[in-house]
Amino acid sequence: MVAANLSGSIGRGILLAASFGAVTAALGVSYQRAGAERGLPLLMNAVVLSRATERPPDSWIHFFSETGASRWLAVCFSAAGLISSASLVWTAVHVVREGGAALWWWLLLVPLLIAALILSLAGVITIVQFVRHATFGHRHIGLSLGRHGVVRYYLDEVDVWPWEKIARIEASGKALDKETGDFSAKLVLVPHGDQPAGVTLSEYIVDGYQSHAWLIYTAARFWAEHPQLRSELGTTYAQRRIEGWRDAMITPPSTSAVPMI
Repeated sequence: MVAANLSGSIGRGILLAASFGAVTAALGVSYQRAGAERGLPLLMNAVVLSRATERPPDSWIHFFSETGASRWLAVCFSAAGLISSASLVWTAVHVVREGGAALWWWLLLVPLLIAALILSLAGVITIVQFVRHATFGHRHIGLSLGRHGVVRYYLDEVDVWPWEKIARIEASGKALDKETGDFSAKLVLVPHGDQPAGVTLSEYIVDGYQSHAWLIYTAARFWAEHPQLRSELGTTYAQRRIEGWRDAMITPPSTSAVPMI
């Protein structure tokens, strides 16, 4: 009878820890879904994004910045990982004390504890990313458009794509949740066929930006297909053009009344 009660207590502890971790993590991710981004790129000097060791390809650029981790995601991941880990460790102590048949619970405890620790690590990384994203003087991560071409900025390196090397720009994506409109989108840069063997197409995920993925794709493709207009890049004229696309995207079309005949 005592063993059965203890076994039930262990089972409830595992179930509660797993449920809390899964629900809290899912709640945090649900607020990170794509499709609601309405930001504009920053018209900024490219030197700000460099280590100041060499001259950037363009002076002024339109920079699409990654969103970065939100406070809500950081809190949810950290809470889910740490509380679930503590609960599972407490349950593991009871399993060790009981011994015997209770040791079979390790088949559930070990993978769940590993998952909880991974979630805790993800929460810590999310907090670090959030702090770095909100700190003055940090290096931005994102994608830029300039007269020279497209540049993808990472934390410690960059991918430079001159316009002359780009044959065309495509988009690929898939719906993740049709009810909420959540989706995953990629910007695909296809090089010309006469490029060296090591130069292949590049795919950049663009659903985690402050600007909508559609806006990034529209801007990149427009200037890829209109070389005669690339001289306006890095100016307020191009910035206003991008703003017009953004406004058209978020503003529903007006319906004028049809005159009665």
